Amino acid sequence: MYLSDRDLKHAIENGRLIVEPKPTKIDSTSIDLHLDSIEKAMVWDIQQFAQDNTVAGRPPKRLRTSEIKYEPFSRKYLVKVPTATTEKVYRDGNQVIIAQGGLLLWQTQERVGTPEQNAGLICFIDGKSTRARTGLVIHLTAPTIHSSWTGNVTMEIANLGPFDLVLQEFDVVAQLTVSTITSPPEKTMKDSVTFGQSGVGASKEI
Repeated sequence: MYLSDRDLKHAIENGRLIVEPKPTKIDSTSIDLHLDSIEKAMVWDIQQFAQDNTVAGRPPKRLRTSEIKYEPFSRKYLVKVPTATTEKVYRDGNQVIIAQGGLLLWQTQERVGTPEQNAGLICFIDGKSTRARTGLVIHLTAPTIHSSWTGNVTMEIANLGPFDLVLQEFDVVAQLTVSTITSPPEKTMKDSVTFGQSGVGASKEI
């Protein structure tokens, strides 16, 4: 059962739902989420990855996703958005430009989630429909924020449309919906590599 605006407000007030800073506006069944500082926007260094693969005798851009350990992998290959306009994602002053086919990682300004103990809610992040119609894809295929997890949410942001899309820090690009669960889970998410994350790499800043 999804929470309405009044239930979202009550859940935040009584600590069952964590949204920091507290939202100034709650829609009928969702809470808007904002992009964090532009310094938190990151892209993959595919050139360095391809070079390392070539040295190791592997196809330059081939990645076996099920075998990577995300924290060391992200520390090695995630870099700040470049300024070179030849890239599919580049920084132009206080803006990030995403050309068709571009992908970047950018976290939410808000720290969101549920208490580690006795979590009775589960959260989901999705994009905003009007942005999606331009080709902006937010958070791809991983919308779930599991019960007992809290942190700044890393969003995978891609451009599948015909435009060069422009994003700025603190833009509203996503929304949070919240549902009840049948009972608090026996296991918590404290051992997750992303638990309490404050950067797009993993639990610690990059």
